[in-house]
Amino acid sequence: MINNKDRIFEVSVDLFSKHGYDGVSIRQIASEVGIKESSIYNHYKSKEAILDAILDYYIYEMTKEEIPVSQAGKNLDVSFDYFYKTGLELYKTKLSEDKMMKITRIILIESYHNEKIRNFVKTAIVGYAVEGWVELFDLMKKKGLIRKDCDSKQLAESFYYYGLFLLIQHFIINYPEDDEKFLNELGPKSVKHMNLLFNSVKVSE
Repeated sequence: MINNKDRIFEVSVDLFSKHGYDGVSIRQIASEVGIKESSIYNHYKSKEAILDAILDYYIYEMTKEEIPVSQAGKNLDVSFDYFYKTGLELYKTKLSEDKMMKITRIILIESYHNEKIRNFVKTAIVGYAVEGWVELFDLMKKKGLIRKDCDSKQLAESFYYYGLFLLIQHFIINYPEDDEKFLNELGPKSVKHMNLLFNSVKVSE
């Protein structure tokens, strides 16, 4: 059976995703959980502490199965297409979880006016991801898979920002949109974009 701390977490994710972080009070969370407002503080010292826990959970879940660059090199030896699709499937599987979908919406919506979340997006999501892609493209240059004269940073941003656009389109522009439809289209659209960019910089055989 779920304990109160986990229940507070789950309810907060649900309420924040529906009403926004600022639109939800500790009293509302406690009421939804079915406990006294003061009982919240036995588990979290503040509403911000709940938000911190949500962000920590998101990053942990998104990175716990991340492929290290050493392993990426082996997958690249098969093909870049294999490497990309393997990572994409892991990402889609994680994102398809209801809780992760809700947290993604919280992050995208709140980044507009919540400084903590905006900094989280800049560093833990965008910055971290782009740096990872830069490292990967540098490795691909060494392996002779892509041209040495291409800009790894610009290429990394081009790869990553399209995926970010698809998330914004789903969670903000087209909201509410069927999640299953979005996930079904995410793969083909991402792969098509990947092929377009990769073909523009790959070394001819």
